Amino acid sequence: MDIDALLARVPDYKEFYGVDELYGHAVRVAKANPALCRLQYVGNSKAGEPIPMVSVGDGHESILLFASPHPNEPIGAMMAYFLLDELIVDESLRKGRSWHIIPCIDPDGTRLNEGWFAGPYTIRNYAKHFYRPKGDDQAEWSFPIEYKTFKFDRPIPETKALMKAIEDTRPSVMYSLHNAGFGGAYYYISFPLEKAYDTFHRLPKERNLPLSLGEPEVPYCQMFAPAVYRTNLVTDAYDYYEKYGKGDPAQYMFGGASSRDFADKVCKPFTLVAEVPYFMSPKIGDLSKIGRTRREVILEGVDRSRKMLSFVQEVIDETIDEVEEGAILRNAAAQFTKTLAKGLDGEEKWAGEADGMDEEATVAQEADALYVNVFYKMLIVSMYRRALGMQVEKGASDKLKKAYHKLDEAVDGWAGEIEEALKYEVVPVRDLVQIQYGALLAVLDALGK
Repeated sequence: MDIDALLARVPDYKEFYGVDELYGHAVRVAKANPALCRLQYVGNSKAGEPIPMVSVGDGHESILLFASPHPNEPIGAMMAYFLLDELIVDESLRKGRSWHIIPCIDPDGTRLNEGWFAGPYTIRNYAKHFYRPKGDDQAEWSFPIEYKTFKFDRPIPETKALMKAIEDTRPSVMYSLHNAGFGGAYYYISFPLEKAYDTFHRLPKERNLPLSLGEPEVPYCQMFAPAVYRTNLVTDAYDYYEKYGKGDPAQYMFGGASSRDFADKVCKPFTLVAEVPYFMSPKIGDLSKIGRTRREVILEGVDRSRKMLSFVQEVIDETIDEVEEGAILRNAAAQFTKTLAKGLDGEEKWAGEADGMDEEATVAQEADALYVNVFYKMLIVSMYRRALGMQVEKGASDKLKKAYHKLDEAVDGWAGEIEEALKYEVVPVRDLVQIQYGALLAVLDALGK
């Protein structure tokens, strides 16, 4: 397979497309190519919008891709948009395969992010229009699960649609099209696949995007290779909190199981996630030593997180009863704030007890712990700021106006810290699409599918 030749066909996209275009395109392609495509609706969103899935080809290898598993993650939607067109014109991609593409699994949430899709691409504008559902409202993380003391059995409509897609297609390869916000490139796969690693590493490097070589996204990640991890299961999180948390581990969980947890019970596909960011800094891939231990750096990051979350929790406690507008933003920010704060004691214990914490930290690990960490917490705060802003526009007390400006100034200050420390750059949309597409091709090639 000539991966580079296939990647060269990706257009120079300048923006991310909204739900109307994603769904409209899927319908247009399916209707224009009835001999190749099958259009079906696998379910409806919470707001009642039908969720389309386009199937192309009739080969024995079933491949399922679903975009926007989190609605603030549209890179994969662009990759799926491109791939759908490619499948029509490239018979070699169809040969021996049945492709199933969901162009956007969470249309309601995605619409709440569309304010930043056309730019300007700055961390401030991204935060201003950011929305991510609370745990039990996430299409990716509300699958049913029962494990030890943890039980979740309330899948949302979007998750039910995804469950149907998995059961109907029984994929041998499943690609959940997540992406990161800030940092470098990294991957999740369900089991080691050494033949793919060189391509995984080469694709970002050739596009001047560093690999994410700092701390992993969560402490319980299992690394197969630099920036390549085993796809996490919800049981991994539970077991981590059982070891490092206080009390019942179930109290730290949010939402339910993931698509991989569910798919493993249906057909055990090879799963892929290619996390690529909108914003990058060379420090994310810098392995230079800094003269401090990993423990010191991680604990400083925990301290920063605790201060940020305590700050916004105080504002939430003082105002939430008066915030009626933007309830979906309000509720998400409130849940994330409590859940993240609850897990900090366990992270401190992990930093104190886990192997490798006395090693000298790298620039990349420091960047992750002190600044990328702040970036993601800033987004949570900004969601509550956004809800307050909507209430202020409708009419609000002086207390709410003061709270809004307080959060606005705080978010601006944190953004300034990140800009000063990391000197970030915006990654071109085409590069991001190429990396995600190339990762898929590398997996298919390595698996012989």
